[in-house]
Order: sequence, then structure tokens, then C-alpha cells
Amino acid sequence: MATNIKAKKKKGSYDNKLIIWLSVGLGALVAVIVAIALIITLSSNFVGRVNGKKIYTYEYNHFLREAVSEEYNANFDDFKPENYDDMTDEEQNKVFDNFFTDERKAKCEENALEKAREYKAECIIAKQKGFGLTSSERAAVKSNIDYYISLYMNYGYSQESATYLMTQGAMTLSEYKDFMIQQSMIEKYKNSLKETYDVSDAELKTEYDKEPNDYRTVNGRVFQFKLPTLPAQPKNSEGTVITKEMAEKEDAPAADKLAYEKYEKDLEDYKKQIENYIVLAGQMKEAYDKGADAKFTLYDYDMLTLTPKKAKNEAGEETEEDAVLEKDATFELICTSQSSFTLNGSAASTTKGVVNVNNNTSSGVEKINKYMLRAQWNSSRDGFVFDPEETEEESEAGTSSETADAKKAAPSAIEIIEVRDDDDNLTALYLARVEDIKDFDSDSDGNEDGLNAVKRTIKTTVLEDKAVADLKAQVEAGGSKYDLKSTKRKALDKIMKEVMG
Repeated sequence: MATNIKAKKKKGSYDNKLIIWLSVGLGALVAVIVAIALIITLSSNFVGRVNGKKIYTYEYNHFLREAVSEEYNANFDDFKPENYDDMTDEEQNKVFDNFFTDERKAKCEENALEKAREYKAECIIAKQKGFGLTSSERAAVKSNIDYYISLYMNYGYSQESATYLMTQGAMTLSEYKDFMIQQSMIEKYKNSLKETYDVSDAELKTEYDKEPNDYRTVNGRVFQFKLPTLPAQPKNSEGTVITKEMAEKEDAPAADKLAYEKYEKDLEDYKKQIENYIVLAGQMKEAYDKGADAKFTLYDYDMLTLTPKKAKNEAGEETEEDAVLEKDATFELICTSQSSFTLNGSAASTTKGVVNVNNNTSSGVEKINKYMLRAQWNSSRDGFVFDPEETEEESEAGTSSETADAKKAAPSAIEIIEVRDDDDNLTALYLARVEDIKDFDSDSDGNEDGLNAVKRTIKTTVLEDKAVADLKAQVEAGGSKYDLKSTKRKALDKIMKEVMG
């Protein structure tokens, strides 16, 4: 038995040695494979270098997508054929492919490489200036990104979709976090530069005058009528639309004739109601244009006749009194209680019909935006005049006996705004007026800096422009040190193919 145990021990020793030799050999093989994979990865994970620092493929991917988007937005509308919207997806894709010629692709690549070069140079400069992020700042950037990912997921997006929304498909979530850490480092340095700049009132005014509607805000109020729905043309039992010609045929089915007769009656009633809504709009305008405190009584109308319905008693029986929706209502009250207008999902009962409009903030209705943005203060800043360039008739300005004080300015005259479809059917009807304008010359809002909100916004823009120009000058001052070198043609082509689809 001892011999047998000894023999087994010898066999065991042999097996263990064999396993060890195999493990060592296999480990060496794995190490070689990993080393080769690492070499391939490290040699293909960048598209070029700036001052010895890699421009990673995901960084370039981001800037290329940005360049492609800019090229598309700037030129595609002039390129696409008139019938583009009626094309099939396949036909539209072909137009898109034809738009991005080799020349356009080369232009996008050039722009993307330049942006990536400047970005990498700015990262180097910010780091050298001592503005690298601390570990807590880096963690905060990552945590903030995770927060937005979770926010998207709370709205029903999958993790994959949420990540795409953040990264726009240019990189993984981990890469995006690294990218944003680098961007945050640049912003940290720029913020330090901004603290060294002085901005004069003249500089603010120069920036404002480039495009005032980017900064000033026109405040107004909107009332929307609840219009009837355009009757839909009837269809027969086979689902075919019944035309007038079809309904008038002698052998037309009786059901089709009745359906079309009903449609014609409904259409006639609809048109009459629309006419009366326009008349009612005129009546309300006439009443409210009498002054800032003017009032109007809105009845519950039978819109076919524009006559008030009769009020009902507790038993539901009609009385001799007219049914009133709002009695002696100011424009503010009627915009709050009787309007169908909504703004960003909020009903008029919440917003009171108030809208604030500039180039970056919309009322949700393009015609209202255009009307509001035509408004200017009069010379006394106690009422409003309207730029006549975009309309044949200039709206009259409100007037006031008060001194020049924006807070006491009279509102403008009411504007009736009609929105119609391509068939000239009225789809929406509004009453709108301007009540205030916050612009460059508005009073300070009481903050320590002595600026109003408009000037403060402009100052933010001016400081950003100065910091961007300063950092760009530092990159240029570096000369050849920040040139793009060691570009990888295969990597560039691969990313272009990925982005263009």
C-alpha cells in the first residue's frame, strides 16, 4: 500500500509539473496576444498628435460630426430638390449622399482636424497653466453625467439611448466622461481669464447692436379663440373619399348622397362660425384698444349667429338672461380665464397669457413672434411703435400721460393674428398685444454690478468671446509646437465612413 501511495505521489508530481509548464506556455501565449492587441489598439486609437499628445479617435469623431452638421445646416436647404419632402426615405438618402461629395467630405475633415488640433492645444495650455481638475472636480464631472443619464432613463430611455443622447454616438460613456473632464479643464482656465478683463458700456452696446433681438425681450399677452374643427370629407363603404361629382351621380348610393349633404351643411356651418369668430375678434380689439383699463364682457355665444345663449337656472331650464362667460373683464383676466392658449404645455390659467419673445425664446407661434419683435419703445419710453418693414399696416402704439417709466407704459393696441394652412383655412386665431420691453436701456435690476439683465447677458457673451480669443492667440503664439502631426489616414477614413453611414 505504501508503494502504491508513493507511486501516486510521483504521478501527481509529474502531472503538476506538466500543468505548470502548460500554464506558463499558455500564459506566455496570452501575453503575446494581449501585447499584439495592445499595440494594435494603441496605434489605432488616435488620428494625430499635437505637441506629442494624441488626438484620440473619439475626440476627432466628435469634431467631425460637428463639422458635418454645420455643413449640412448651412447648405442643404439650397441643395435639396423642391419635392424633397415628398420623396421616399431611399430617395432622400440618395439626395443626402449626393450632397456630401468627396469635396464636402474633405472640407468637413479639414475643419474637424483643425478644431481637434485647437482643442488639444488648449488642453495642453490649460494643464500647463495649472488648471487641471482636482480628483473631486473630476468626480463631480462624472457624477453630473451619470445624473443626466439617469434622468433620461427616468423618462423611459434605455441606457443605450440615454448614452447616445449625451454622446451623439461619437464615443462611449467612459470616453465621454474623459472628454468632458478635458473640456471642463479648458473652461476652468477660461473662467480665470475672464476675471482679468474689463468690459466697458461701449463694448456692451456694440455687441447689443449686432443683433438686438438676441438680447432684448419683448413681453406681451396672448388670447386664443377655441375654433371649431374643419369637417372631414366623408368616405364611402370602401374607404374612398366622396367627392361632389360622385355624390351627384344618379346611381350614387343613397348613403353616400346623405353623407355628402351632411358634409356640405357642416362645412357651411363651419365657415359661418369662422366668420363670426373673426367678427368677435374685431369687437374685442375695438373694446380693449380704448385704454389700458378697458373691459369687455364675453358671452357664451351661439357662434352660428353670434348671439348670446340663454343662461340656465339650477334646474337646467333656460332663463331670459344672457349666458356670460366673463363680465367686464380686463384683457389680463380674459386671457387667464377664457383663452385656449398654451405655452410650453402650460395652460393660460397658469401663464395668464404672458409671452416673452426674442430670437432665443418663442411664443410657440411664428406669426406672434414676428409681431412681437417688431415692437420698439417710443421716444418717451411710455408706449410702443412697430417696425413697419414687414407689414403693410403699422399698429398704433399705446399712449400714456405718465412720465417716461417702462413700468407704467400703456400696452400696445391689440393685434389680430390669423394662422392659415396651405388651403387658406383658418387654423388658429389670436389677439395679442405688447406690454413691456426689456432692452439695453432698461433700468438696473438692483444687483451689485449695477447692470440690468440684458447688459448682464451681453457681458457674459463678451467675456466668453474675449477668453476664446485669448486662448486662441496663445495657441497661435505656440507656432509649430501646436501643429498637427502623425496623422493616421486609415483612422480618418474609417471614422468618415462611420459618420457618413
